[in-house]
Amino acid sequence: MRYLITLKPMEPFMFGGEQTFGSLGDKEAGSYLVKSRHFPQQTALLGMLKKELMTQAGLLTRKRRGEWVDKQKKQKAQELVGSEKFNMLSSSTQNFGAISSLSPLFLMQKQERFVKKVNIDAHPYAEGILKDYNPKVDIYDNYVSLESTTQYKASDIFKTVEQTGNKKGGEENSLFKKTSFALKDGFVFAFYAEVDYELQDSMVTLGADRSSFMMSVKVDDAKLDYVDPKGYLTLLSDAYISIPLKGNCDFAITSELSHRNLVVKKTALNNHKSEFKKSDTLYLYEKGSVFVAPSAALKANLDHVNLQQIGYNIYTEGNK
Repeated sequence: MRYLITLKPMEPFMFGGEQTFGSLGDKEAGSYLVKSRHFPQQTALLGMLKKELMTQAGLLTRKRRGEWVDKQKKQKAQELVGSEKFNMLSSSTQNFGAISSLSPLFLMQKQERFVKKVNIDAHPYAEGILKDYNPKVDIYDNYVSLESTTQYKASDIFKTVEQTGNKKGGEENSLFKKTSFALKDGFVFAFYAEVDYELQDSMVTLGADRSSFMMSVKVDDAKLDYVDPKGYLTLLSDAYISIPLKGNCDFAITSELSHRNLVVKKTALNNHKSEFKKSDTLYLYEKGSVFVAPSAALKANLDHVNLQQIGYNIYTEGNK
């Protein structure tokens, strides 16, 4: 069944990046200054949905020491959500049980959908040059509607929420400054999901602060069908590209972000171990990046089924 899933923040949210408070293990230093990203990683959406499926199916036990699947329910849980964590570098397609696919996360305001896209059309491109381009104007900070000609900047959508404080006790890393975000003017996060389960509306948590979101679901066969008017290859999601851009496109406007995830041996399906570490850092091209005249090799590199099934490496071209 294909769903449109919307996530309405009930409080400011913190979507993590490389910087975290405190320390992680013996070698991972933390920071007192942390700023949220605007969007969570697709892996975070997958983890949230897997947990919610187990909760709605009555397979997740909540106890004082945490949440896990009891031994007698383990097989049913594995059938429902699979038994493995997503691996960005996997060469084969992973199995996540009832979850067949996720779309990239996007934004909605009422019934209107918005995706991030470099505003390259404001400065016509020709022979490697953007006409009348002013480097002081951030053309990457641009969100376009799929239903109209409306465009927004991030400041029109995201409200900054700053918190400065001192944790009690005066221990190491007790001073902190945190920048979270909230959504303005009726915006919500949204994504499409193919799930072989009758999902219900629920309250879920997401992000570094386990912020609350109202999750609303409805059956919807629509797709994230943005078409670039100039035929440029536009990333609708963050993407892992393992070949150099030089020589594989005529021109590109991109932004990079780092990707790491916790490699946790203690999970809901395996709760007797508690060791954890972070994965190696990978660099992704951010959603909204634009590529002019991409090579066949670049598009083949993007067409990675395991990445695309959870909403990475999704792109559009349109008609030239």
